[in-house]
Amino acid sequence: NREMPIIIITGHGTLDMAIKALKLGAQGFLLKPFTTAELRSAVADALEKTRLLNENIRMRALMPLFEVSKEIITETDTKKLLGLIINIAVRETGADRACIFLIDEKTGEILMEDAYGFSPVLLDAFRERQSQKLTSRLMRVDKPVIIVPGLSVPEGFEDVPVENGSGIFMPLTIRGKVVGILFLSREGVELPFSLPDAELVSILAGQAAAAIENAHLYQKLEQSYLSTIITLSAIAESKDFYTDKHMKEIAEYSVDIARKLGLPESDVENIRMAALLHDLGKVMVPDDILKKPGRLSEEEMEVIRNHPSHGAKMIESIEPLKDAREIIRHHHEYYDGSGYPDGLKGEAIPLGARIIAVADAFDAMTTNRPYRKALPMEKVIRELREFSGIQFDPHIVAVFISLLQEKELPEHA
Repeated sequence: NREMPIIIITGHGTLDMAIKALKLGAQGFLLKPFTTAELRSAVADALEKTRLLNENIRMRALMPLFEVSKEIITETDTKKLLGLIINIAVRETGADRACIFLIDEKTGEILMEDAYGFSPVLLDAFRERQSQKLTSRLMRVDKPVIIVPGLSVPEGFEDVPVENGSGIFMPLTIRGKVVGILFLSREGVELPFSLPDAELVSILAGQAAAAIENAHLYQKLEQSYLSTIITLSAIAESKDFYTDKHMKEIAEYSVDIARKLGLPESDVENIRMAALLHDLGKVMVPDDILKKPGRLSEEEMEVIRNHPSHGAKMIESIEPLKDAREIIRHHHEYYDGSGYPDGLKGEAIPLGARIIAVADAFDAMTTNRPYRKALPMEKVIRELREFSGIQFDPHIVAVFISLLQEKELPEHA
């Protein structure tokens, strides 16, 4: 117990023994015989050393507090954030293992979200031991709980796997509300967790809870912003003689092509979102240009050519859509370099943009318009082949046509 000053008193002391005692944590060493004054002086010195030790621990707590603020306060990805919190907690406390439980806002369940230092066997054991009794007890953790087998094991925590060491549960609390729990454990009985450790972890936990709440709020704000963007995109589509079904159809065709190409699901999702928002920039185009029945002037065409750039700019502050921005910007580029806005050519055009270009053209040709009816499938396929290598990526055209011919493409329309 680092809070209890220890003075070694012996009648057979040596210099080596004194050095060893101090290394083991003793604050004083008295050799018999000694006077009352010497004893009082030794006790006073030991108390002062303990006070300074505790002050040092408090000062140590301020350093990770700064690090937490610097490292995690701006992290808005919850998964990355939890990893950072665990790494900092392990680094600053000397813990051998750590995990974070978060409370589900909707169900109220407490779930282990991330872990460090657990072997697969031990992690499985921890999850298995998270019995109904332990889970119920965790839900009521509102202050630090220190577990030292053989010395201090609060009721309800008997199943925690710290048989050969010690552990500490620290609630992650924000404005009086517990949002999660941080668990740390150390191996060995030589240096169990103590109240000064709890003080350090408490400071870390306060910053961690604030960062977790900030991440959740940011994600909710992003979702709200994304919903607004999708609504604006639907408005843009409706301005151009379409309904919002047009966006969904193109997104589904694009997903079909991407999966046929064997792209990772993360890339497929980026392409799906880009397809849903590909014509977002049309909301910036005046109705009299979009709906003009006759030929557009060069100035009016320039306004149209700018809509992909406008769309990409409108989502540049939405982090989850960062990989969709360039796809949106370049979905009107032509494979031969004659498209817009940047005149990219061939594989310099993002793959997602090349996929959406084919899906968009297919949907346009197979959809009834005010000025013409949908084209027959034979003519649509002929048009795609004719412009393969000019407007479209030949490989993507071939893959898409094979989907049509193999009837692997769902009937989206």
